[in-house]
Amino acid sequence: MNYSEEITTVRQKLADLNAPPKPLEHTVYEEVEAICDQHGVFKQRCRRMALHGKGIETKTECQFCLKEKLTQLEHAEAEQEKQRKRSKIKMLMDNLSPPERFADVTLDNYKPVNSYAARCLTLCNAYATHWPERLKRGGGLVMCGKPGTGKNHLALAIAKHIINAHQSSTLFTTALRITRAFKLTWSKSADCSEAEVIKRNTQPDLLIIDEVGVQFGSDAEKLILFEVINTR
Repeated sequence: MNYSEEITTVRQKLADLNAPPKPLEHTVYEEVEAICDQHGVFKQRCRRMALHGKGIETKTECQFCLKEKLTQLEHAEAEQEKQRKRSKIKMLMDNLSPPERFADVTLDNYKPVNSYAARCLTLCNAYATHWPERLKRGGGLVMCGKPGTGKNHLALAIAKHIINAHQSSTLFTTALRITRAFKLTWSKSADCSEAEVIKRNTQPDLLIIDEVGVQFGSDAEKLILFEVINTR
């Protein structure tokens, strides 16, 4: 249910009650005391107008009822937005699908083993904190180091942060997976094109490519990776 239109309508009614009645031709205004079943006596505006020889009368609602209705609608809209946000975060986390051993990683539970790792953590925190600006400018981040230094921990922690904080889409893959998908399109029986592989890797807001340099060597593989990064 979309609450925006109802909220706008109720707000307009309250705004009209707080402003002098707008003068209209062939229209007479009168303010009387009316009784609300919930709030008792309230000031009610009655508008009588003649239209095509017929008299038409409209009466304003209880302003206290309108205020309560507005509060309820705003609360319902906020709850709906929270549910929408939770659903989107779950979907994005499912799509990220990090390896099981990285399921619980965060930037907060990364333990630097030395001063260099501590500087890396600071840089990654800054990248995550300024994500909207990074996304707008297209800024990337290259993590280099021996196996076991925590590159995946930090990369996936950044991904989880931007999903939770900004609901940005992410993709975690490997260089080998990208080149393999690309090469599969060269077969006559391929079910997708090179363009579709490029699109799959350029659509997410954040792309994490693991194991760059582990198996790369041929000029074709280098060009494939360049094509993905250059397109992004």
